[in-house]
Amino acid sequence: MISPPSDMLSLYEAVTEISQQMLEAARREDWKCYGQLELLCKGYIHQIPMHNGKAQLSADALQRKIACLKTILSNDKEIMDLMQPWMLRLSDIMGGSEGLRK
Repeated sequence: MISPPSDMLSLYEAVTEISQQMLEAARREDWKCYGQLELLCKGYIHQIPMHNGKAQLSADALQRKIACLKTILSNDKEIMDLMQPWMLRLSDIMGGSEGLRK
């Protein structure tokens, strides 16, 4: 198992890289890979609060953190856009099966 990076900025950069891999898996509709990456990402994200506030970030480091956050949010939006048709189909299936039970 890969151990999370030891400092906050490295964690943000690792989450950014994983979110990019998640986006690529979603584009391929490789949901198994996506799920594995999502679990890895959550593990890293849970490490971030332990590092916040421990050290003051330089202006350059702060800009890198902001760039990471923007990329993560952009990747997340595209992933949600890719998942929406699948989620609608799932909702239709679930709604259809609900109708059969009545």
